[in-house]
Order: sequence, then C-alpha cells, then structure tokens
Amino acid sequence: MTSPEPRSKVALITGGRRVGSDLARTLGAAGWRVAMTYRSSREAIEKAVADVQAAGSEGLAVAADLVDPAQAEAAVSATVARFGRIDALVNMASVYKRTPFADLTPADFDAMVAANLAAPYHAAIAAAKTMTAQPAIDGIKGKIVFVGDWATERPYKDYLPYLAAKGGMTTLATALAVELAPFIPVATVQPAMIEPPPDFSEDDKRAVLDATPLRRFGSPEDVNRLIAYLLDGTNFVTGVAYRVDGGRFLADG
Repeated sequence: MTSPEPRSKVALITGGRRVGSDLARTLGAAGWRVAMTYRSSREAIEKAVADVQAAGSEGLAVAADLVDPAQAEAAVSATVARFGRIDALVNMASVYKRTPFADLTPADFDAMVAANLAAPYHAAIAAAKTMTAQPAIDGIKGKIVFVGDWATERPYKDYLPYLAAKGGMTTLATALAVELAPFIPVATVQPAMIEPPPDFSEDDKRAVLDATPLRRFGSPEDVNRLIAYLLDGTNFVTGVAYRVDGGRFLADG
C-alpha cells in the first residue's frame, strides 16, 4: 500500500495552549488535519484551529475532560467522524503545580494523577483501540506521542505529586509501546522548562537558567520539531524517551 498524501493524515492533540497550539500550526502547515481537545482553554484552542484552517488545512476543536474515559472516547470518535481516521495522538495536556512537601494534601496527589496520568491514559487507550481497527499505511496504523518531563528521572523539590504522575506516564508510554507493537509506535518527549510560567519570579527564572548548561529556556519549536519528526520522519522508533532539556539532566544538584 502506498503512502497517502500528507493532507490525508490526521492528528489529535490533547490541550496545549502554547506548545500544543504551536504543534497544531506546524502540522497543519505540513498538510495534516488537526483536532484539538480543550477543557478550560477553549479560546486558545479554537484560535489554533482557526489558524490551521486559515493555512489551508482542516481543523476541529473538541470539548473534553479526558479524566472521564467516556469523554476521551468521545473525543476520538469526534475526530474519526470528522476526518475518517486518526493517524496520531499527541498527549500534550498537563497541569504543572508547585506543592511544597509541608503543605501536601491528599487532594494534591489526586489532582495531579488525574490530569497527568489518568487523562493521557484514557486518551491513549481510546486512540489505540481505534487505530488498531483501521487499515495500516506502510505497516503503521497510528502513532502516539506523550509529552512528559525530564525531571521524572532527576526530581527537584516542591513538585512531588506532579512528578509522581509524570513518572507514571513515562512508564505508561513504555508499556504501551510493548502492547501496541508492531503497528503503533509510542514515544515520549521530555521537555525542561518551555518559556517560564507566569507565576515565576525573576529569581526563579535565574535559578533555572543557572541550572541549564545551554543557558536558555526552551521554545515550543524545540519540542515540536522533534514531535514532527517522530510523526512524519521515521517509522522505526518506539518505546523511547527523548529529553529536550537544554542539558538540565547533566547539571549538578
């Protein structure tokens, strides 16, 4: 079977006000049709979808709280109903919250696991089941990319529930790569800080830069060029995690 034209490919991106929106535009410019989910960031996601459409591709915004398995399944179903298949899932949605150890509550753990482990799990299972049932193209029925965090392998303080959930997601991706071979490659991209959060002080920013060997923050493009390669540039990568961290993993302390 010959490969389709790039326009026939369909990606579902979960959330991502900044990096996910940039990825939608990148894939749309490459001819992908793009669906995006949102829970609370409707305006940003609809803007990204409108940009995809303005560039000449097709887009779809889907309201979904992916913590609910039924809504995850509905988001995948809406994508397939609109575009006919799903060639890629990019699990981008995430919640990043500082939780100092002295202030931890059980609710912190529950919230981080829900957003950063349960939601991507439900989205991946729904997408994978749909991909498994569709015809293969060049031996591949679909691809799944998780966006994790470099610090799950070298944790820092004050983010225990977040890092526990993200670490579980990395293991989830590796296990799925085994479950879904040989037809659905699965990979993880592990960024360090991509543009500082709005609540970061100048001291916070300086501390991160001082701990980064390349002495800069990452950009959405730094992450999304790698994701685009995994989706379009190779069919021979699965079960791996790529750090996009400016060297943070190499730094002391």
